[in-house]
Amino acid sequence: MILVSCQNKKLISFDMLSFSNEKDIDAPLVIINVPKATNDNKVSKVINNTIEERIIALLIFPEDVKVNNINEAIKSFKTEFYDVKEKFEDHSARWEAKVNGEILFENNTILTIVLKSYVYTGGAHGYESTSFLNFDKEKGKYITNEELFIDNDAFLELANIKFRKQEKIPLDVPINDTGFMFEEEKFTLPKNIGFTKKGVKLLYNAYEVASYADGQIEVVIPYAEVKEILKYKM
Repeated sequence: MILVSCQNKKLISFDMLSFSNEKDIDAPLVIINVPKATNDNKVSKVINNTIEERIIALLIFPEDVKVNNINEAIKSFKTEFYDVKEKFEDHSARWEAKVNGEILFENNTILTIVLKSYVYTGGAHGYESTSFLNFDKEKGKYITNEELFIDNDAFLELANIKFRKQEKIPLDVPINDTGFMFEEEKFTLPKNIGFTKKGVKLLYNAYEVASYADGQIEVVIPYAEVKEILKYKM
């Protein structure tokens, strides 16, 4: 692992945690560039641990393998690649795992980090995904989606209206009438909800509610429309 120094002017300081084995020919490609909090406090430890856990989960094959850090996860990824290559002689495709992260939003109380990943382990195409990680800087904790709002039902209703308006789906017709794949024809929030300068962003990754060809679907709700039910001041 290499630490590339950088410094922001906000309350939490960051370096960039980077790893690349691009020069390794007979090995799966692994490239990691993510923020690493450098402050010696609780929230920095939570940030770094959460990012590490997400990267490890991406690299572990099979999932029941236990590892303690990113280096061990990379080793596991390589081992599985070599095992597959040995079992299937015609398996020539080079596996890839790429993770890039950055600070998406930060104010006095909230920090949102976005992780963009790509994994390819054979087949027609790889899988790209985006994850939002929200942190409460004052309490030093990771925030789940359910903890973002005072009234989760009210936010769900607001998000449903905004989604339908953006995708031109009338409120009085089933949500899947235009080709979406919500379970039981019922609108649901995405796994990823994050903060941006413009508002609260909802992000559905490929396959979450639509086909791979449709790619990611994003909806941004301005803070003015959500401030009454949002737990945190923007």
